[in-house]
Amino acid sequence: MTDDLTRPFDARPLEPAPPGLPEAGPSPSPPDGSASLPDLRGGLGRLSRGLIAYGIIGLIVAVLSLGVLFYVNARIAVAGERVGTTVGQLATTMDRTAKVLHDASTTAQTFKVTLDRTEQAVSAAADTIIAVRTNLKTLESVLQAVNILGVSPLGPAAGAVGGIATAIEGLDSRLTAIADGLAANRDSLAANATSLGQLGDSTAALAERLRSGVVEDSLADVQLVTLAMLLAMTVWGVVPALGALVFGVWLRRELERSGRIGT
Repeated sequence: MTDDLTRPFDARPLEPAPPGLPEAGPSPSPPDGSASLPDLRGGLGRLSRGLIAYGIIGLIVAVLSLGVLFYVNARIAVAGERVGTTVGQLATTMDRTAKVLHDASTTAQTFKVTLDRTEQAVSAAADTIIAVRTNLKTLESVLQAVNILGVSPLGPAAGAVGGIATAIEGLDSRLTAIADGLAANRDSLAANATSLGQLGDSTAALAERLRSGVVEDSLADVQLVTLAMLLAMTVWGVVPALGALVFGVWLRRELERSGRIGT
């Protein structure tokens, strides 16, 4: 079978064949299509070289990615150790803070009791002063009422007693104001003691949570996810690069083998 469609056109007339020989016709093309084989072999050769180059470059990039993977893993491990040390120190500090807060809460509760007793004592002193002033006024009146033959021999004593009563006048109201202030301070101090106790409990709970290793576990999870992603990306780059390299080498060997067979 000849390939008349792909044969180039020749406008020259056919020369007559010598006597005794058949007329020369168009030269038939090789039956295996070897006329176009050099171009195809050249393209396949360039393709094989490109695949080999791509595979080598891809493997080099994969090796570099693997090095980066080990470096990142080492840095995360070092960061985890530092975080663990820092968390331990922070937990110790928070334990001490919680103890200080609890001590302050206990002190505030104790001082609240002292203020309560002081308020009661001041209120009692105010009531006592009121009673003393009333008695002094009464005594002044009694001493002034003593009259012997028109003379008041106890008048000076009555004046002295009246002066004492006048001097302590108003002291009861000031003591009452002090007692009211102590009562208000006692209530505020009780609220502060409760708040300090609650803050101490929260601080102690947080220290216990830090000491339980939740931060280290979270960092380990982050490290695992990071390594998994980097490893997946490395494998994703290695597989096509290795496939391209293997296919390129195979194609080059096949071209060389077919060339030797053809020769």
